[in-house]
Amino acid sequence: MGKFFNKIRQVFNIFLINLLFGLAAAVFIYFLTTPEQRGVTFWISAGFLIFALLYETLMFSGIAMRSHEGRDVPVGMTQVILAGIYFVFVIIISVVNAFVNFSVLKYSLIHIAGLVIFFVPMMLINMFKLKQHGADRKQQSEGRQELTFMANRVGYIVDDLKAAGLSQSDLSALVNLSEKLRYSDPTPASGRIERALDDALKDLESIASKPEHDMREILNACTRAERALRDRNEAVKNSK
Repeated sequence: MGKFFNKIRQVFNIFLINLLFGLAAAVFIYFLTTPEQRGVTFWISAGFLIFALLYETLMFSGIAMRSHEGRDVPVGMTQVILAGIYFVFVIIISVVNAFVNFSVLKYSLIHIAGLVIFFVPMMLINMFKLKQHGADRKQQSEGRQELTFMANRVGYIVDDLKAAGLSQSDLSALVNLSEKLRYSDPTPASGRIERALDDALKDLESIASKPEHDMREILNACTRAERALRDRNEAVKNSK
């Protein structure tokens, strides 16, 4: 809950900073113009300043509220920078208008051109984000399938040991390992860490398949597999 309020505070702070710049520009423009000059272009400036202010805040809030998704941060920062550049453009062109006093048509066309130049790269970035999220969903789906397969491997060991006459209490550690595998974060870790987990499960399968069924050996192998899974989950968490 504390992290959530910290993110809200960050968004509020950036809003205040943007509002400060926007108000400074508005006051500057107001005193540069006479009442007769505060016509349509003055209110066009006010409207675009408000739009740019809110859009910049919205882009920043996208990073602040999803900062745990590390892969999104570089793309999100690019969007924030673009929105910030557009905000500066609106401020500059509004101040210039106070001196030059553009016609309504020319001033409107300048703002429309600025919007087009701003939105084209923003749309390209959004397309890239959609593609990246699609790849992430595919990766997570494959990771979920792999974890389910690993959980089933441990489940087969439990079934074989039950058939060999071992009690449910003896197999509780293996059952817990199977559940932890099934409900772990499906995001894959690095290849080395994933291989370490797979090797630990293979070692567990090899020991459990021995005819003598030494429970101490099996439980030790289960502990090693749990440790490998914990390392894998920690690596996934730290990568976000």
